Amino acid sequence: MRAAITVVVALFLRPCLIPAALFAVAIAAGQGSKAPASGSGPTPDDTRPMKTLAGIEHANATLNLTIADTSGGTLKSWFILAPPRATCVISVDGTVRFDGRFGNLFMSRASVMSTATGDDGYTSRYFSVTNTGLLNGYTAGHNAYFDIPFSDSVNITIVGDTAWVAFYNIFYEVGRREKGRWNEFYAVTGDSLPTDASVNDTLLALTNVGRGAYWSMYFWMLSDSARENNRAYEERDFYCVPDERSVHLSTGTEDYCGYYYNWQSAAGLGSRTSDFHGSPTFGKRSDQRYLDAFYRIHELDKIPFENSFVLYWESWDGWPNIPLSRYCHIGYTIIYYLEHRKPA
Repeated sequence: MRAAITVVVALFLRPCLIPAALFAVAIAAGQGSKAPASGSGPTPDDTRPMKTLAGIEHANATLNLTIADTSGGTLKSWFILAPPRATCVISVDGTVRFDGRFGNLFMSRASVMSTATGDDGYTSRYFSVTNTGLLNGYTAGHNAYFDIPFSDSVNITIVGDTAWVAFYNIFYEVGRREKGRWNEFYAVTGDSLPTDASVNDTLLALTNVGRGAYWSMYFWMLSDSARENNRAYEERDFYCVPDERSVHLSTGTEDYCGYYYNWQSAAGLGSRTSDFHGSPTFGKRSDQRYLDAFYRIHELDKIPFENSFVLYWESWDGWPNIPLSRYCHIGYTIIYYLEHRKPA
């Protein structure tokens, strides 16, 4: 049963406390100003019509959503109440672009383990998560702001292990921007992978794919040891290699994602978040295992490539000498964009 949702957007203006004389001067100045020169104002391409897919459904374990428009368009923002540990498949124009755990794409801590604890909500400029406990504590509210361009349709399938009440509100722009750099969205994910800090790990390897940009990374780490501080991954260096040119991204995950900026508040199982990087979960759980999650969004410093791109962690030779501190399980999602994927 689907119910319609009406969205009302209101703009409230505060009265400005301006002396009458100054107000009169401002009006006179405005009347005497020249009109903008031709071509200096917004062009028709700067604004596009917006539409919304919204609803409330009692999902019987599976929720299917479809956005279709013959003019193409771009998904711009999401609000969706869904199980973080559900599986999710996103297909764009008939091609799968994400296939993995729903919460890994939306950076939800509850996607890591059903027993994950800590602060229930966090907010950055592009992602926010609030655990709501709706009906059975199974769902969480997710807001996200990342583009998914499409030529004709986007299909989203979310499959949980039980029924839930799904709220969703997805805003999308109608019409393609053919001159844009970000015509194709992709997300690569892995989940609960056993790893060893003494071995290099490659998270993303693109070869002969054409022009694009690396946009964001989210990853979580759960230690295998309940007896020692298993933080090996937070001391390993990230490297990105666009077009076979090595670029050193950080002196360690802790710097790349910024949790060292606020060590005191992150000392317990808590969060430290900001617009572009943060640690929505950081610390020791009740079972004495360390659970840490991090994100980094390259909105201000997109890393472009012309044909190939590799992102990996470099191992540290010292970790094998520290027993029980090297091993953990990780999950991650990387979002990148292509101008146009080259034919195979």
